[in-house]
Amino acid sequence: VTGATEYQFRITNTGEGYSQTFTRSTYILQLKWNSSVAPPLVDGYTYHVEINVKVNGVYSGFCASSCTITINNNPAPGGRVVPVEAVDQPPMNLWPNPNDGQRLNLAVAGLPLHMDGADVRVTDLTGRQVMMATLPVVEGSISTALDLNNAPNGTYLLLLTAGERTYTQRVVVSR
Repeated sequence: VTGATEYQFRITNTGEGYSQTFTRSTYILQLKWNSSVAPPLVDGYTYHVEINVKVNGVYSGFCASSCTITINNNPAPGGRVVPVEAVDQPPMNLWPNPNDGQRLNLAVAGLPLHMDGADVRVTDLTGRQVMMATLPVVEGSISTALDLNNAPNGTYLLLLTAGERTYTQRVVVSR
């Protein structure tokens, strides 16, 4: 919402007696917290989510309609499968993270020695591209600083494509 400074997310499941409200400075609420923050959401349960937005210091009121989320943490038969890419990722370091939306340092090691370039993309969680570049790979490594172009507060994904593999890491912008 243009001009919004605060968002409230009300998550309820009246049948189970669950009702929690979270206030954030971004339109994104990650559904991962522990019991010291709020009771966790329960696997297999469906919850209603309503949103309230503050613009010019005034809340709009929770929206009349709500969306629903169902928590599904069931592993595949025989346990969770860890993809090979998750085990075989080169070390990728980003700093500072959280970031101020300006300059993000990137260092990657362990790429194939024959590789001479890799593509990097930063997107918000809706898939909107914030920046894109082709980076030189020297002796299997990348070391550079990326300009995030004053990215607004929020969570972003940095996707590094090196050959046929794509590596992903989360970047948080918070001023």
